[in-house]
Amino acid sequence: MQNSETDSSLVTSRRSIYRNRIRTKTLNHSCTVLLSALLITGLLTYPGIQAHAASSGTFALTGSLNTARYDHTATLLQSGQVLVAGGVDIHGNQLSSAELYNPTTGKWTPTGSMSQGRYDFSATLLPNGDVLVAGGEGGTGCLSAAELYNPSTDTWHTTGSMTQPRCSHSAALLQTGEVLAAGGGDPDGSETLATAELYNPSTGTWHTTGSLNFARANGAATLLANGQVLLAGGYNFTNGSETIPTSAELYNPSTALWTVTGSMAKGIFSPAAVLLMNNDVLIANAAEFYNPTSAAWADTDALPKAAENPFRATLLSTGNVLASGTVCSYSGCGHVPSTACFLYTASTNSWSETGFMNHARVNHTSTLLPSGKVLVAGGDSRGKVLSSAELYAP
Repeated sequence: MQNSETDSSLVTSRRSIYRNRIRTKTLNHSCTVLLSALLITGLLTYPGIQAHAASSGTFALTGSLNTARYDHTATLLQSGQVLVAGGVDIHGNQLSSAELYNPTTGKWTPTGSMSQGRYDFSATLLPNGDVLVAGGEGGTGCLSAAELYNPSTDTWHTTGSMTQPRCSHSAALLQTGEVLAAGGGDPDGSETLATAELYNPSTGTWHTTGSLNFARANGAATLLANGQVLLAGGYNFTNGSETIPTSAELYNPSTALWTVTGSMAKGIFSPAAVLLMNNDVLIANAAEFYNPTSAAWADTDALPKAAENPFRATLLSTGNVLASGTVCSYSGCGHVPSTACFLYTASTNSWSETGFMNHARVNHTSTLLPSGKVLVAGGDSRGKVLSSAELYAP
């Protein structure tokens, strides 16, 4: 999917960040397209609707975001609400705004804004309930700035900056309570990074840790049951040449070192990773999983052929995985975002089609709620930025 995506903005825009320092948009700013996008985001805004999927394997609309956005983050708070922050709006601007989804009412409520707009940043729920956002693209380059959201006060405040600016990096909360940030793009857009650093919530400061063996951006960082972090996928841009590595590596917090582990069968530009209940790591859009015991990768059964590999994967309370954000692959479809979604059944290591979303989308967020339903929000579709949100019932 990553090489055929002509109408979605993910691959084109993220690659251009580090080549040209300017976000390449797929949004057409002509009056016709702008009015169409406004129509979409307007007509789909029903803030008072509380939707509940009627039956298993279906999607139902719920309240829409107050601000249409894509490339944002979504974080499940300890209260059960979902914090959406940042991203890119209909005009291609970096957003500083944030809002909260209340599963009980099905409504979104604006909350405090970040000190600056950003996308391609990391958002991590800390043990104390605060949310740490770090780095990302701020419109003039990659950021080192970080800030914290306090759910009790609905406010943001700055915290220590990273040791260096980075965009599209990987982040994971360690068992120690520290946050690991690794790789990403460098400030001037010429190279990807191999450096890594740790955030200490107690001191509000960052310090460097061991560097990656392979520089990469957009990789998937997954905390394993043994406390180590698996980093896989992504891309490398060096000396004007881009590669999609198949390599993977492990970070050991005890030694602060990275070691190379088994390689994937194929590289994935933007991997959708999920830690399964048996502690394997599934990369949904590669149809592969990593076994920490054997340190090897194995294939799942093939994905359904109705659409190309999904952007987002969410572990369900059943132990299965919902994959959304596909691109159509049949003849004449134009490789545009699709409503098709896939379901991975862990017990059979197989995929099947599941319910269709109400709106085709990529670059959205997908969040498992305490109820067991999945909240899908925002994203972009054929040059339109979406405010709509919907719920999937397993």
